[in-house]
Amino acid sequence: MTANELIKLVENQYTANLPFVIYKKSNANNIGVLLQNDDTLHTVTNFEEQGFVFAPFDSSRTTVLIPGEPIYVADFDFGHMSSKASIKETASEFEKNEHIALVSAAIRYIKETELQKVVVSRKQKIETPDLEPLTLFKKLGAAYKNAFVYLWHHPKVGTWLGATPETLVSVNGRSFETMALAGTQPYIDDTREVEWGTKEQEEQQLVTDEIVSKLQPFNLVKFKVHERENHRAGNLLHLRTRITGSFSITNTSIKDIVAALHPTPAVCGFPRDLAKEFIKEQESYDREFYTGYLGELNILKDQSKRRNPRNVENLVYKTLTKSTQLYVNLRCMQFKNTTAEIYIGGGITKDSDAVNEWEETVNKAQTIASIL
Repeated sequence: MTANELIKLVENQYTANLPFVIYKKSNANNIGVLLQNDDTLHTVTNFEEQGFVFAPFDSSRTTVLIPGEPIYVADFDFGHMSSKASIKETASEFEKNEHIALVSAAIRYIKETELQKVVVSRKQKIETPDLEPLTLFKKLGAAYKNAFVYLWHHPKVGTWLGATPETLVSVNGRSFETMALAGTQPYIDDTREVEWGTKEQEEQQLVTDEIVSKLQPFNLVKFKVHERENHRAGNLLHLRTRITGSFSITNTSIKDIVAALHPTPAVCGFPRDLAKEFIKEQESYDREFYTGYLGELNILKDQSKRRNPRNVENLVYKTLTKSTQLYVNLRCMQFKNTTAEIYIGGGITKDSDAVNEWEETVNKAQTIASIL
């Protein structure tokens, strides 16, 4: 199947108002697609299902599943962004003051309690007349090559679009990988030496330490916390630490791993329960699927080594391994008719500055709003 044929299938699916997801992984031009032939709302119960999952921030709510095996198309041409758009912040003065007040309340709460970090967020509406979701997906794919880019639709849930830099968890057989992601600053160019403040470095280390502690019960072997590095996502830079290892047993539960990691300290805070309580009581809206997670669940991948193509008998045998790759739903929007609702947030610690945190949400909004 060609890329154009696949895009036509997705367009027909959207016109028919049937569930689908189309996506590309970081630094790849291949796209994956799952199409559902009715509007049944499938859900995840034990994480032994197969398909593409879409989960909310609140883990007590239902995780949606588009079941089946993806169709893949290689070397998909996303095109190129003709220029970097300059997006003017469209939030009102009231919204600005409301967010600054929320951050100030978070700082006070941190200083008065055992809470060390909490992620607070806001939602911004932008009018998008005459823009179709598939057009936006292709523009996102062109602009953010090193992010997981997706378009997800279900008539009973909604239409979501995003470009996220953060992996929640990747499991291939026994191999495991996750990451700690924190700190944000605008990307300028590759020649500039990047400097990070104490606040960002400490926040990133706190996130790393918290994730490592959550993984300890799984008895990972070959466990490694990699060196901290800069990670570019569109026009933003983050601090990232990759964390890898292998499970000592093959039947490690994906459900248990996800429960241990979600929501991560990068999108919620820590201690996690205290941070979730603050978010529930103080944020003025429902996050829905923002800062939830999404991705492939138990998809069979061919892990066979290259064999002599002239040896026909060897070609019969393949090593198929279950692969799960889940991503944190950041830098995303919910698409409603001619309106895009963009979700943005930031991590707050005792050293945060409320006005600076507001400006950080403005920079993050530009990451996805620039395609509009």
